[in-house]
Amino acid sequence: MYDFSQPNDAPGTCCKCHGTGTYHWGAVVNGVPSKSGTCFSCRGTGRQSSRQIRRNRTYNRFKIRDLADGGEHVRDPGEDAADSLE
Repeated sequence: MYDFSQPNDAPGTCCKCHGTGTYHWGAVVNGVPSKSGTCFSCRGTGRQSSRQIRRNRTYNRFKIRDLADGGEHVRDPGEDAADSLE
């Protein structure tokens, strides 16, 4: 399973973490998710800027191409993202 980013249609509250900055996945036991971590779609801020939306779309295109090629690429474009210092 690969976790694709979820870009918003417009800047605002992150659609993946619903503004919390934390992404939850896995089984929910007694209302508590078994796994959670920083939301990479908004980088933990809870909001996606237009720059982050562009980064998410670029990452998804890269990931799809990488999967189609059998995982040959080594460099992730997210590592070079312009908003890495935000």
